[in-house]
Amino acid sequence: MTDTVPGKRTGHPYYMYDMIRETPESLDITKKVMENIDYSFLSRDSLLFTGNGTAYHAAQIGSGFLYKTNAKYAFVQSFELLNYYVPVHGTVVGISNSGKTKSTIDSLVYQKKFAYIVGITHYHNTPISRISDKSIVIDADDKSLCNTKSFFDNAIAAMYIGSNYVNLDIDINKIITSLKSLVVSMDEKMKKIAHDISYVNRIFVLGAGPEEPVAREAAQKIKEAAHIHAEGIELEEFIHGCTSLIDEKSLVIIINSNTVSSRTHDIVEACRVVGTKTVTINGDGDYSIDITDIGDEYLNAILNVVPLYYLAYYMAVEQNVNPDLLRFDEEKYRKFDDIVFPPGAH
Repeated sequence: MTDTVPGKRTGHPYYMYDMIRETPESLDITKKVMENIDYSFLSRDSLLFTGNGTAYHAAQIGSGFLYKTNAKYAFVQSFELLNYYVPVHGTVVGISNSGKTKSTIDSLVYQKKFAYIVGITHYHNTPISRISDKSIVIDADDKSLCNTKSFFDNAIAAMYIGSNYVNLDIDINKIITSLKSLVVSMDEKMKKIAHDISYVNRIFVLGAGPEEPVAREAAQKIKEAAHIHAEGIELEEFIHGCTSLIDEKSLVIIINSNTVSSRTHDIVEACRVVGTKTVTINGDGDYSIDITDIGDEYLNAILNVVPLYYLAYYMAVEQNVNPDLLRFDEEKYRKFDDIVFPPGAH
């Protein structure tokens, strides 16, 4: 919650690191909460997830498997939902780590005239809990403003809701186990890669299909944590103009899959021509990160976030940047935040 800036640490480990490492314990809390919910509140008319930033990406990544169903569903960013979207007659799930994100709350208040509202948050007695028909509180504090730990909680919560909505049998326990393993295994590998690429000043993160929101979330974390310009973009869209921006000080991160492997290969080879280094997840880049495929491209997406969070963190360490604060310890940036998010609104 930006109303509560965490204590300022002076070096590794920062709170962001601790939060990534605490993800397994937090997921156990999330699992317990979500397995004790009666999902009869879900309307068969429609399901819509909303939120902002990391919370919004969590919904898309956690319930991305809905794309392969015929169910009536949508993911809509809260400001868009409030100002440009028609009323929803079904279930609207709003996600806000703090429970008080203004545009999320405003959109839910409006949609409550027409839909059943579910609010997911990490704190008790918040606006989202008070205005929701069904309040889900994952009682696990995230002490870094990057909200890495809460991302996984929210994504898994969205996975439970989405799977119950379409009656799809998803082995969420297997996914949680895989996430826990990756939190342990990816640490040192991503630390080394971050050290090797510490010179980069522009980053593109590419993903297609269920990996596109992963690319956006990874780019957001790099910006928040390391204060390096990063853009998350659809894989094919990248080669339509963005390539004029890359050079020897750029980095292209590609989240690969069997579906896009041929295109990934093309982009990696093209980047080598202009001297741009590549990091690939499950692909052959200058730096390759292998993650065990659990057999479903739509479910693999959440696993791919783990190494990218570590990369964002260690890039911050390499830049001597505190990733916990989003520069809110600097007066002018704190004033900026107070203008766009008045106290109590984020």
